[in-house]
Amino acid sequence: MRYSRLRLRLAGWFALGMLLGLAVLDVSLFTLLRRRADARLSDQVIATARGLREAVEREAAERPTPTFEHAVHEALDEWPMGATSLAVYSADGALLGRRGATDLLTAIPRLVELPPSGKSADRPIDHQAAGRLATERGTRPREFTVVAIQSTAALTEDLESLAGWLIVSVPLVLLISLPAGYLLARRALAPFSSLASDIEGMAPGSLDRRLPVAEPPDELDRLADQVNRLLDRLAAAQLQTRRFLAQAAHQLRTPLTLIRGESDLAIDRPREADAYRAALDRISRASGQMSRRVDELFLLARAEAGERVPHTARVELDAVALEAVDLMRGRAQALGHRLELGEMTGVEVQGDEGLLQEAAVELLENACRHGATTGPVTVAVLVSGNEAVLEVASAGPLAQLERGPEGERLGLAIVRWIASAHGGRLQFAHVGATNLFRVSFPLPAPAAD
Repeated sequence: MRYSRLRLRLAGWFALGMLLGLAVLDVSLFTLLRRRADARLSDQVIATARGLREAVEREAAERPTPTFEHAVHEALDEWPMGATSLAVYSADGALLGRRGATDLLTAIPRLVELPPSGKSADRPIDHQAAGRLATERGTRPREFTVVAIQSTAALTEDLESLAGWLIVSVPLVLLISLPAGYLLARRALAPFSSLASDIEGMAPGSLDRRLPVAEPPDELDRLADQVNRLLDRLAAAQLQTRRFLAQAAHQLRTPLTLIRGESDLAIDRPREADAYRAALDRISRASGQMSRRVDELFLLARAEAGERVPHTARVELDAVALEAVDLMRGRAQALGHRLELGEMTGVEVQGDEGLLQEAAVELLENACRHGATTGPVTVAVLVSGNEAVLEVASAGPLAQLERGPEGERLGLAIVRWIASAHGGRLQFAHVGATNLFRVSFPLPAPAAD
C-alpha cells in the first residue's frame, strides 16, 4: 500500500497537536486533583482536631469527673475510629491521652513546634511516608492542646496511580491519533485530488476550461482562482504566439517567393551576364528585405514579451531623425519618394538611442512603402507642451496606411511598442490628403545644478 507523504505529515502534526493538548490537560488535571486532595486531607485533620477539642470541653462541662485527664479519656474513647491518630497535651506539654497508630503519634513534635490552631503541617514519619497534622487549643476548664495527625501515604498512592494512568494515556492517544489523522487528512485532501484530476484533464491545445470557484472562497478556491489566472495567461500567450507566427509567415512569404522564383528562373534558362546580375540584384534586395523583416519580428517578440527598455541615456531626438533620414534616403529614391526636413527643434529625450532610431526608420519605411508619390515625405521634430514630438507626414489615402492584411502593420506595431516603452504614444491623423504619424515622448526632468 502506497502512503501519501503529505497525509503522513498532516497526521503527524495532528498527533503532535493531540499530544500537546493532552499534555496540557493531564498536567492541569493532575495539579488540580492533587491540590484538591491535599486541601481535603488538611481540612479533614483540622476538622478532627476541632471536633475533639469541642468534645473534651463538652465532656468536662457536662459530667464532672474526678480529673481533667478522665474527661480527655472519655472524649477519646467516644470518638469514632478512623485513619486519624489523636493526642491531647496539657499546657506544660504533658501527654493527657492519645489514640491511634504509634508511628504517627511518635512523629508529633514538641508543643512549640506545632502549627497554630486551624493550620496544618507535614511531619516525616519515615523515608517513604509523612503525616499531616493539625492542632486546636482549648481553654476550658483549663488550657490544653489537641493534635490530629493522619498519614499521607494513601494520598500519595492515589496521586501516583493517577499519574500512571495519565502517562499511559499518552501512547494510547498517539496510537489512535496517527491513523485517525491520516484518515482525516485523506478526507480533507479529497477536494485537492478532484482539482488535480480537473487540471490533468485539460488539453494543452484547448485552454478555455476553468476550475469552479465557490463564494465565499476558501483556501482551495483561492488556489483554483490562481490556476484559472494562470490558464488565462497561458491562453493569452498561446494566442500571442499564434499571432506572432502568422505575422512572421506573412512578412517572410513575399521575399521568400521572390528569391525562389528568381533563382529558379536563373537556373532553368541560360542568360547573359547582365541578366544574371539583375536577377542576383533582385535576389539581394529580397534577402535584404527578409533580413529586415526578421529584425522587425525580433523587436516585436521583445515587445510582446514585455521587455523593459532602460531609460538611462539622454538622446537628441533631432539627431536621431536626421540620421534616420540619411539611412532611408536611398530606400526612398528606390520607391519613388523624396524626403524633406521640416522643423527640427533641438530637444533631448531619455531612453535607448537604438530603439528611437528604429522607430524613426520604421515610420519613414511605412510612409515610403504605403504613401503616394504625389508629395514628399516630411520629417519634423517639435516640442508640444511637456512632450517632444517626432512627426512624419506623407500623401496617400487613409485605408492604405492604417491597416494591413494581418491587422496593424508590423512596423507600426514596433513603433507603438517603442513609444510605450519610453512612456510615450503613437498617434495618427489624416488631414486632407496628408497622413500624419506623430510619436510623442515626455521631456526629461531638468538636470540638477
